[in-house]
Amino acid sequence: MAGLSALLTKHRLWPIAGIAVFSVSIGIVLVGARLSPVEVVIQTAERESVPRIVDVAAQTEAAATIEVRANVEGRLLEMSFREGNMVKKGQVLFRIDRRRPQAALELAGAAVEKAEADLEMAREQQHLANAQAALRQAEANLLRCNQDVERMKPLAARKALPERDLDAAIAAQTSAVAAVEDARATVRTTTVGDRIGLRQAEANLTAAQAARRNAELDLEETTVRAPVSGLIGRSEVSVGNYVGRMEASRLATISPLDPINVDFNISETLYLHTVDKVDHKALEHIELILADGSMYLLPGRYTNLARAVDAKTGTLVVQAQFPNPKGILLPGMSGRVRVPLGTLPDAVLVPEQAVFDAQASKAVYIVSAENKVVLRRVTTEGNYQGRCIVTQGLEGGENVVIDRAAKLRPGQSVTARVAPPGRKR
Repeated sequence: MAGLSALLTKHRLWPIAGIAVFSVSIGIVLVGARLSPVEVVIQTAERESVPRIVDVAAQTEAAATIEVRANVEGRLLEMSFREGNMVKKGQVLFRIDRRRPQAALELAGAAVEKAEADLEMAREQQHLANAQAALRQAEANLLRCNQDVERMKPLAARKALPERDLDAAIAAQTSAVAAVEDARATVRTTTVGDRIGLRQAEANLTAAQAARRNAELDLEETTVRAPVSGLIGRSEVSVGNYVGRMEASRLATISPLDPINVDFNISETLYLHTVDKVDHKALEHIELILADGSMYLLPGRYTNLARAVDAKTGTLVVQAQFPNPKGILLPGMSGRVRVPLGTLPDAVLVPEQAVFDAQASKAVYIVSAENKVVLRRVTTEGNYQGRCIVTQGLEGGENVVIDRAAKLRPGQSVTARVAPPGRKR
C-alpha cells in the first residue's frame, strides 16, 4: 500500500515539475528577447554650407475677381458664352431687352431739342433793348422839362408869365426825374433778369444733353461685354429673367488668369534670418511644383509681402506672380514653391527619413557612445538634396538613426550599423 502511494505521488508531481521547468524556460527566452539589442541603421550628421531654399506649400489665387453686372433693368434675352471657358475683353456675354432704354433715349433727345429752342429764345429776347429805349425816352423828356423850367424862371420873375405855368413846369420836371430813375432801375433789373434767364436756358440745355448721354450709355449697356480677359464662371441668371435690380444685377464672375498669383507662408524666424540677406535677383526666378510633382515651366517673381505676421500661425504670407498665357494654372490649385533666399553657412544636414514628428515638434533619434537611443528635439529649415537642414538641436557628428524610428524608445539598447554610401541621399 505504501508503495502504491509513493507511485501515485511520483506521478502527480511529475507534471507539475514539468510545467515549472517549461515556465522558467519561457521566461528566460522572453528576458533574452527583451534584452537583445535592436539593429538600427545610422548616419553621421554632417556640417555643410547649403543654399537656403524655401520649399513650402503654396496655392494659386486669381489676381482679381471681376463681377459682371447688369447696369440697366430689363429682360435678359441672350447669353452668348460657354460657362467655365476663357473669354476675351470686349466679348459679348449677355443681351438685355433694349426697348425701354431706346424710348428713354428718344425722350432725352426731345428734351435736348426743347432746351436748345429755349436757349435761342433767351438770346433773342428784346426786354433789355425795350428798357433801354424807355430810359432814353425818359431822359429826353427830363431834358425838355429842365429846359422849360429854365426858360420860364426869368419870365415868371418879370411877371411876364403866370406863376402857375412855372409851377406846372417844375412839377413836370420832378415827374420826369422820377421817370428817369424808374427807367434806369428797369434797365438794371432787365439786365440781371435776361442774364439769369440766359444762364438758366444754358443750364437746362446742359442738363438735357447729360440726360441724353446717360440714355445713350444705358442703351449701349443693354449689350453686356467682358470687362477683362479671363476665365468666366457659371451664369448666375437664366435667359428670360428680369435683371438689373438688387442681386439680379450680378450676371457672372470673371477671373483673369494671366498672370496668376501664388501665395505661400514663411515663418517669422525665416523672415528674420533672410530679410537682409536675400538675393533679390533670385526672387525673379521662383519655381512652382504642381500637385502631380511636375515642374511648372515658367518661373515666377516675388511681388509682395503681407503687412503683418499672423498671430495664430506665426507666419507671413508671401505672394509671387507667375505668367499663365495658356491658362494652365487655375485659382485654388495647390503645389509647392521653391524660393532661394541666400546661403546657410555651416548647416547641419541629416537624411529626411531620420526626422519625425514628436508632440508638435520635430525630433531625431541618436545613438550614444553606450549604444543607447537618445531622443533629440530639433528645429528644421527646409531640405537640400534629400537631406533635412537642422538649425537647432544638433551640433554635427552625431550618429542619427535613419530607420525603425517608430519601433524605438529612448534609452533602448541598439546595435548600430552604418548606412552604405548609396543611402546618404
